[in-house]
Amino acid sequence: MTKLLLATAFALLITAPSHAQDVVQLPDGHTALNISATESVDVEQDLLIASLRIQSEGKDSKAVQKEINDAMAQAVALAKKSTSLKIETGQYYVSPDYRYIETPTDTNERVLDKWRGSQTLMIKSENAEDVLNITGQIQDMGFMMNSLDYQLSPKKYDEVRDSLMETTIKALNDRAKRVATALGKTSVDIVEINIDSNNYSPRPVYARAAKVEMMSMSADAMPAPTAESGETSVSMTINARAIIK
Repeated sequence: MTKLLLATAFALLITAPSHAQDVVQLPDGHTALNISATESVDVEQDLLIASLRIQSEGKDSKAVQKEINDAMAQAVALAKKSTSLKIETGQYYVSPDYRYIETPTDTNERVLDKWRGSQTLMIKSENAEDVLNITGQIQDMGFMMNSLDYQLSPKKYDEVRDSLMETTIKALNDRAKRVATALGKTSVDIVEINIDSNNYSPRPVYARAAKVEMMSMSADAMPAPTAESGETSVSMTINARAIIK
């Protein structure tokens, strides 16, 4: 259930003296009005994103890479069985790990000790149950969890913004009419309008208490993680210029 919060602000601009270069002289009885309105709504997040990684280490770099490659191939193949999931592979690195040994000449010599490697896998979907079930199975394959985040999907964000646009414009009109009435005016014409171009940058909310039931499993299988969505605040601000008379 969403909660709607309305905040409106306005500024009244009386016609400036004729010597101001950027102000159009208005006919008698007309007043220019700069006004803005903002509406916001808390929306339940609908996109669950799991990030996992496979790690390996050993004396031979090829063996380390083979272990990572094999594990990632199996995990991707498993995740692809569910058509609701979007899958992305992330950073892949293999690097040497050195240690120092003391030589007969009492100096320290750096020698290669082992190789370390890792690759990440990201799984996301609006079907949280599918994400959690597959994530549990992949963890059982030796993957470790980097993060489990809920976000608001871009699609839902756009839908909410469209609905906010309509209610914000109505609030803007209502406020302009009230200003006109307070000034003893009878007519309001909106001559310019600007809708903010707020680009969506989702802020992850880390998963917490259980909401989605876990799948049935054997006694020694990795239990699926649990997650509950939070809320994202979506807002829209509209600025307008009106002539009241």
